[in-house]
Amino acid sequence: MVLVKESRMGLPDARPSHIAIVIPTIRDLSFLEEWRAEFSPHRLIVCEDHSHRQIEVPSGFDIDHYSWEEIDDELGGDSWIIPRQNAAIRNFGYWKAWQSGAEMILTLDDDCYPASPEFVAAHWRNLSRPATLAWVTVCEFYTRGFPYGVRDNAEVVVSHGLWEGVADLDAPTQLVRPTLAVKGPVGTKVVPRGSYFPMSGMNLAFRRSFAPAMWFPLMGKGWPFDRFDDIWAGVLAKKVADHLGLAMVSGDPTVHHRRASNVFVNLKKEAPGIEANELFWKAVDRIRLDGSTVRECYIELSNRLELTGAYWDKMREGMRVWASLFRDGS
Repeated sequence: MVLVKESRMGLPDARPSHIAIVIPTIRDLSFLEEWRAEFSPHRLIVCEDHSHRQIEVPSGFDIDHYSWEEIDDELGGDSWIIPRQNAAIRNFGYWKAWQSGAEMILTLDDDCYPASPEFVAAHWRNLSRPATLAWVTVCEFYTRGFPYGVRDNAEVVVSHGLWEGVADLDAPTQLVRPTLAVKGPVGTKVVPRGSYFPMSGMNLAFRRSFAPAMWFPLMGKGWPFDRFDDIWAGVLAKKVADHLGLAMVSGDPTVHHRRASNVFVNLKKEAPGIEANELFWKAVDRIRLDGSTVRECYIELSNRLELTGAYWDKMREGMRVWASLFRDGS
């Protein structure tokens, strides 16, 4: 990974006119009290993973609140692309945020708490800074021989934040090394072109223009896999970004993660997908893209993903349905 550089024009504007924060949940929203100073100026989109709305929303926030009922009402026969009993229900929030005109769409799990100052602004700074993809720096500044033509020439479309406290581990690793944690200053780094990374939906922001590539695939209720929705979304999104010369960064800002899920439940959920995960990214990596827009590339991925079976057929179909939601202004 390479360090993100500040623009030669100085730090970018940290206050876009419209930010939406998407929160998938099955719990009460008491954790928002610790975010009140950060989040109260922005629109919150709560995707409640229940058949109807039953969670009380706190006062003092601008909150749009959705459940399965509202998802079915709005998407009708296409509502199956929004997973249930899985955090990928946040997809609906992404779409609603895009519909509302949000310039930055930020998503956060309900067991994450403030750790970095100016959390929202830090994500926007990441998305506003230029990045370098073609070459890798050897230190925190450009040194002799680094071509001028590739310096700071890529737009950042995804800002992936990390976690203090409990790291986002797979269940086997958590069982064997339960005290693993991110420690000390993190910094923000560009994910190199041609490389993939395990994108977590716990602390994530992306530009409005990149929303057509940010679908979290079919997981949870009714599907054979679980807990790989954000990971596989990251693989697909990175393939699109690399083809279009767009950048993703990872690191700051961090959140404090107080895990609310059960490691043994997670172990059962993850088991069916472990082998598929080893195959999936390779299948995506083999695809050749020709499109010139995010939406075109995502549809190409759906048509060219060479994995066989009923699940993969539905996943490809789901990708195309998702892309169709962004026909206007993608």
